[in-house]
Formats: sequence, structure tokens, C-alpha cells
Amino acid sequence: MVELQICREDELPDGLRCQILSIMRCIWPEDFVGEKRLRNWITEKEYEPLHLSLVEQGILISHAEVVRHIVEHLGKTYKICGLTEVFTCPTFRGEGHGKRIVDTATKYVRDSDADIGMFHCDEQVVGFYENAGWTAMRNVMTLVGDRKNPKVSKEVMMAMFLSDKGKNARPDLESEPVYFGKRTW
Repeated sequence: MVELQICREDELPDGLRCQILSIMRCIWPEDFVGEKRLRNWITEKEYEPLHLSLVEQGILISHAEVVRHIVEHLGKTYKICGLTEVFTCPTFRGEGHGKRIVDTATKYVRDSDADIGMFHCDEQVVGFYENAGWTAMRNVMTLVGDRKNPKVSKEVMMAMFLSDKGKNARPDLESEPVYFGKRTW
């Protein structure tokens, strides 16, 4: 029977951590090169990752993380909560596990104290996240990297406006570039 396991970074069992990292290395090899070739962490602790995993008999089926961040935009500070490291192992795809893990993670975002739910993804998975209640913000320009010399992200921002402050921020996000940080998630 497939079980949902939810745990903070410091509670993540070593066997599950190993499986998550192994699959990440296959899906996103570019995140494990150079100085990060032997990387043994999933997401930087500063983002307070909450791991949601679907597991059966100790085997990882699907995974997502709910992460937190602060974004400053046009002189205002917003609490951001979003998704990252979302995947389903190839042998389990097409069985609804990805939908289940994203729906569960999305509920955590909605129930959080965040002003805005926000993350970035490739165009080919936008519809998948829209089906989970996220809105594609294709007209938002996201800046990443060095704050003094940022680059424009090619990913699509997915958003959910949660608090009144977050809802009021939408026109500003759509009209002025948003510096997200050193990288997107």
C-alpha cells in the first residue's frame, strides 16, 4: 500500500534521502556538477524544506517539497511558499502519484501563512500545475543570480495569491521584474 510520508529536513530517513538524491541526479544532472558533483543535500536549509513522499515497501514513488522564501519587490516584503524537487519515479508514472503529491503539497502552501504561493517550472509541465490550482504568470519577468547582475529566468512562474497583501501584489508582479534570489524553485 502506498503511504504518504511527511517530514522536515532533519527528520528525513537516510534511505529516503539517498533515493531522492539518486533520482534527482538522473532528472537534473546539471545540479550535480563541478563543486556540487558529490552534493549530499536536497534543498538548502534556508528554504525550510518539508518533504512529502509517496513510499511503498520502502521504495520512493513520488516526491515534492514545500519550501519558504522571502521576496522583496518594489519596497514590500512577501512571504513566499512554493514547490520544488517534484518528481515521480519513471516506473510509477501515469498512475496518478504525481497528481496526489502535488495536490497534497499545494494544500500545505494554501494552508501556510504565505502571502503568495510561487515557484517556477518548464513550459511543458505548466498544465499539470494549473490542474492543481496554480496560475501560470507568463508575463512576469523573474530575475535570478547575482542581485547586481541578475539573469532573466526562462522558466514560467506559477503563482497562487493567498493573503490580501499577496492578492494586492499581483499587478506589481506583472508590471515590474521580480528578483527571486540566487536561483528559482
